[in-house]
Amino acid sequence: MTGVVPGPAVPAQQQFRAVPGETGIVVHTWKLPIAFGIGTKVAVNGYPIPNTKWGANFVPGPPGVHTVAVDATQWGTAYGGNFAQVQVFPGHTTEVHYTAPAQIFMKGALAAERQPAPGAVLSYVAMVFAVIMIAAYVALILM
Repeated sequence: MTGVVPGPAVPAQQQFRAVPGETGIVVHTWKLPIAFGIGTKVAVNGYPIPNTKWGANFVPGPPGVHTVAVDATQWGTAYGGNFAQVQVFPGHTTEVHYTAPAQIFMKGALAAERQPAPGAVLSYVAMVFAVIMIAAYVALILM
């Protein structure tokens, strides 16, 4: 038998938007408005970026391919981590968007455009269920 033996499936590399500007990466970080007390942690090529915040974080860097890793943090614990390979071109800023998950056991969304928070629907369903259970408990006590 001759020919090419297919290898394992490899996901296609994501294309991030590069806009003219200072050479580097802008990491836009987002969270749900009801997510209080959580922070964000960004690392490029394994090096942590100090003083990152929710919103736009500019990281200057040379042209080339860089690994961007982003986590949400709460009480010193990182969760929702995700990473991507990002191409930086000379004289351009590459934009990356991270959305923190609504549940700590899920990965955050890291993409070329802003994504909805992973697990948000599950959080809202759980919240409604909890309200119904509390209302049923109160109704039983008052009877």
